[in-house]
Amino acid sequence: MEGEIKRFGIDGAEVCMTSIAGRGRGAEREATQRLVEAMFGSGTVLGHTACGAPKVEGYGDGRVSVSHGAGCAVVALCGHGVRLGVDAESAREQLRRVTGRILTAAERKVLPLPEQCDIRLLQRIWTAKEAVYKLTPENGRMTLGEIDVLRAEDLDAWRRGDSIVSRGGARVSFVELEGDGLLAVATMVSSREGRG
Repeated sequence: MEGEIKRFGIDGAEVCMTSIAGRGRGAEREATQRLVEAMFGSGTVLGHTACGAPKVEGYGDGRVSVSHGAGCAVVALCGHGVRLGVDAESAREQLRRVTGRILTAAERKVLPLPEQCDIRLLQRIWTAKEAVYKLTPENGRMTLGEIDVLRAEDLDAWRRGDSIVSRGGARVSFVELEGDGLLAVATMVSSREGRG
């Protein structure tokens, strides 16, 4: 049902999501605001840190993450001492063209011909990298090609869509969405707790 808010937990994160009615940034903002109010209460405003990461007053930096993609908006919250990143994307052919540019040198050894890979595997890699990027907003100058998530020993788990642990220690879990959508949720114990 369009506009329905779905709630679920994964890897210690509380996730709210809804479909986006309409197109464009305005529709994304409206859907996100509905989720923020559903999760944190009426009148709650989503702000941003100096790095541009989403923030809700009273919750430490890195505890809230937002994504728009695959026809939905997602807002997620994790507990104290944990950082969080989420990303939702559709499986689209564009991933074949860009995946080669977002792989690290070590990942290229595991996946030497990404343009020949299954599109769902490429979608998992992309969403995992985006989610890991979002859980480390202080690394804002990093590119996805510097985030190492794919290890040879995990390739079968990647193909199945199982949870994985990145080289940097982030746990990434996947949720299949309607149609060809995919949600990646990355969590990592923080070396420092943010202050609200």
